Amino acid sequence: GPGDVIDVIVSKNEILSRTGVRVSNLGTVQLAMMDADMPADCLTERQLADSVKEKYLKLMVDPYVNVAVREFNSNPVAVLGAVNSPGRFQLQRSIRLVELLTFVNGTNANAGRTAEILRNTRRPRCEGSKFVVPEAGDDELVSVELADAFKGGDEANPIIVPGDIVRISDAAQINAYILGNVKSGMAINLKDPVTLTQAIAMAGGTTSGAQLDKVKIRRLIPGTINRDEMIANVKEINQRKRDDILLQPNDIVDVPGPTGARKIFGDILKTIVPTITQLPMRVIP
Repeated sequence: GPGDVIDVIVSKNEILSRTGVRVSNLGTVQLAMMDADMPADCLTERQLADSVKEKYLKLMVDPYVNVAVREFNSNPVAVLGAVNSPGRFQLQRSIRLVELLTFVNGTNANAGRTAEILRNTRRPRCEGSKFVVPEAGDDELVSVELADAFKGGDEANPIIVPGDIVRISDAAQINAYILGNVKSGMAINLKDPVTLTQAIAMAGGTTSGAQLDKVKIRRLIPGTINRDEMIANVKEINQRKRDDILLQPNDIVDVPGPTGARKIFGDILKTIVPTITQLPMRVIP
């Protein structure tokens, strides 16, 4: 994938061999004696070696080509929060949440009930052998009950996607999240009861054009990673025509704007993932 560094060795041919070749952002590599860049994205080492061999058959008889990854950089994930050994990792294969937790030596004594996965759906990715560059997409926050994840099942124990940031909650801090057209997207501590209008106030209020009659609350369905969505009319709550809504752990409150566009999760990242770049990097084979 993009950013990986590979060695391409052609047996008994130093001219065609290359070391320290970086895969470009387009998923290609530049090799000797080729009039175009070689696609490398989403291929295994053996698959790329076979493709290179086919090209070099025009230059020599039955070349032996070996490809080896020198540096893995294309599939990062980070694990933070109440774990024993937080860190960043480079994936070499598909894994699920529970297996990832084994690489951080499990959760620690302060761990809460949930794992939160921040996911950038606009990140280029492999779908099988096809390299996909999404044109658009929303950032996602996936909340998983750890007890359900350890019981197994595809929904409760999701596959980790390159670029994911996984945070294990602290038992002393159970959060809901507010984003969109508010002055400061943030994680809200639910140690004490917090209502919808209080959460909006804690976020500094709304910005110009916020649609207070269409505020979305996405609530986790027990035992799954899916959510129900409800629409709250904050205008009527403020006018005392409706009761205020008590937020529950892992609720995501989205205050839409004039076009329904939402802010990126940058504010939330600043709140709960401040030290990713300082974490040690390891490779998951």
